[in-house]
Amino acid sequence: MEVWNVAIVGAGTMGLSIAQFFAMKGHKTSLYNRTPENLDRAILDIKNNLNTLLELNAITKEEIETTLNNLEAFTDLQSAVKDADLVIESVSENVELKKNIFKSLDEYCRKDTVLASDTSSLNIYEFLEVSNPERVLITHFFNPAYVMPLVEIVRGPETSDEVVKRVYDMLKESGKSPAVLNKAVPGFIVNRLSVAIAREAIYMVEQGWTTPEDIDAAITSTFGPRYPFEGHFELFDHIGLDVGSAVINLMMPHLCSTTEPFKILDEKVKAGELGIKSGKGFKEYDDVDKVRSERDKKIIKVLEFVKTL
Repeated sequence: MEVWNVAIVGAGTMGLSIAQFFAMKGHKTSLYNRTPENLDRAILDIKNNLNTLLELNAITKEEIETTLNNLEAFTDLQSAVKDADLVIESVSENVELKKNIFKSLDEYCRKDTVLASDTSSLNIYEFLEVSNPERVLITHFFNPAYVMPLVEIVRGPETSDEVVKRVYDMLKESGKSPAVLNKAVPGFIVNRLSVAIAREAIYMVEQGWTTPEDIDAAITSTFGPRYPFEGHFELFDHIGLDVGSAVINLMMPHLCSTTEPFKILDEKVKAGELGIKSGKGFKEYDDVDKVRSERDKKIIKVLEFVKTL
């Protein structure tokens, strides 16, 4: 496998997770954050993540040492990115902030350095201005990035085929399962599908037809277990396109099509019930770090099992 010099800009939850992934896979990885305190916290979180993997026998002590040796922390952006083959911006979804960062990257990086964004919601191609725009693309990772296989590669109107192939091949060789989207549409692939399901789930709860717990139970007991090996189109092939077409045509008029915000979500956000980050959402959480660690372990166990299929 070709070793790349990778720089991650932003050491938040996603940034540190992406940096950990590349360092684990043998790439020389720079992690930049403007605030030293947040950078120190990110390195500590990475070490905790690695220890979780160690508990699951998913990594050895020697691999932890190698991973940490592949990782270098920076509070100076120019130093972090000057030798990079690939830079991934992973800061908050703020247009002006991203514009300023890419302006600096355009100045500090080589002209052949691939410049990517981990944005999950913004069409960066509408506002970024850099030289050699054929090297710019979106690489949308999923949390935790060192575990979840998918990376959505979203090309812009000027992104070159060569850059898409290079990044696709590197991610593939590093153990990811990249999926390419040829146009930056809102939500990309996964979030569009997730929001479509979420809208119907929340609608049914607001109508009083069922509860969040029963919705989750229904999902984890049916198509949830199938998703690791079968997507919607393969499912249609199994049930028969005639049957699938009949069910869809029957159900479409009855599905929620609102574009308005849901009251249940707005009320919880206003009450500060934000989920795990606040200790309460649809459920209550006492030990947040433990909850996150246990979730990571479940994902790892499922993915390990999927590999045996």
